[in-house]
Amino acid sequence: MNKKAIAILGAIFILIVGTLGFLIYAKYSGSKAPATPPVANNTATTTTQTTTTTTASTTPPASNIVQLTSDQVVSPALFFNGTGISYFDHQGNLYQASLQNNNGQLTLTGKKQLDIPQKPGITKILWPAKGNDFIAQLTDSTGKTTWSYFNSNTSVYTNLPPQVESVDWMPMGDKIMYVWLDNGKASLSLGNPDASGYQTLAAMWENDDQLHVSPDGSQALYFETQNPAANNFINSVTADGKLFKGLVKNGQNFGVLWSPDGQKFLFGKKDPVTQNYQLWVDNLTSGAVMNLGLFTTVDKAVWSSDSNVIYAAVPTTGTAVPEGLSQAGSSAGGQLTADSFYRLDTTTLDKKQYQSSGAAIDGRDMFLNSTGDKLFFRNAQDGGLYYLDLTQ
Repeated sequence: MNKKAIAILGAIFILIVGTLGFLIYAKYSGSKAPATPPVANNTATTTTQTTTTTTASTTPPASNIVQLTSDQVVSPALFFNGTGISYFDHQGNLYQASLQNNNGQLTLTGKKQLDIPQKPGITKILWPAKGNDFIAQLTDSTGKTTWSYFNSNTSVYTNLPPQVESVDWMPMGDKIMYVWLDNGKASLSLGNPDASGYQTLAAMWENDDQLHVSPDGSQALYFETQNPAANNFINSVTADGKLFKGLVKNGQNFGVLWSPDGQKFLFGKKDPVTQNYQLWVDNLTSGAVMNLGLFTTVDKAVWSSDSNVIYAAVPTTGTAVPEGLSQAGSSAGGQLTADSFYRLDTTTLDKKQYQSSGAAIDGRDMFLNSTGDKLFFRNAQDGGLYYLDLTQ
């Protein structure tokens, strides 16, 4: 065989070997294709882990707002010794539960229904400062408000006469002060909790005054409820009905809340620009009247025990409408709001806002525990009982 033939055969051999090598390589490479999804999964897993870490880092810290019960509560209040909470439900049943503290976290335990007559239609409870009796406020389908006195000794409700227009407890819990409206004429009266044994103290100029007795029982504040569009004065009257005095004499004012020492009171005044109510404070000792700069109402606020600080639920969405406001287009309970909570010193105006969980909270019926570091409230958004830890 000559050299030319050998060269040709060698070329053919190299070509065959190269082709076979290419086919084997292609086949081998194709068999590795299924390994791609695990690589993709690993990438996805890494992405998921990164996303989870990012989400965790942007999640707000644990909220200092704690839900105590999912029950829809009416007028929750501390026991007189501060160890538990009483509240009604909307069917008129009364419950009590103990407060248990576990490393600063409160829970309700030992809930029990008290054996008293059921009273449907209760919208609010007037708890006295002393004693175990109470007055239930009821509202019928027409919006008419009436009251019923509960005697804890006899376990009997006694409906107050329909002529009672407004009522509040005297501090000892054995008498009530009320506005009596009959044949278009109003008078101020003092009587037993069932309105018996009454004494007429004085005539009233308006037929729609709402009363709020001072903590020491020496006087009462009152204001009109049916004409909030006009200038609405806040006045005082002594407990004997002999001395009347105008305290807030300008603006549209609605709602009052006495400080525990009886030297100050909060009131709501409608801002002429925003048409929303703001909290103001009137110092009866100094005569100073001051805007606190919080757009909310007195029924969404509470005083500290030293009468210097208030805590308030201030709407971030929605508008706070004063409880009991009689106005076209407004319900007695107002509209629902989403609130932030504030602490405000009424002497220095120092203000603190508390961290919120972002949940919809509409704070009503607010009260503090005996140590002043927990703020309890009813969330009107769901009716449940909550508290805010003021130490966080």
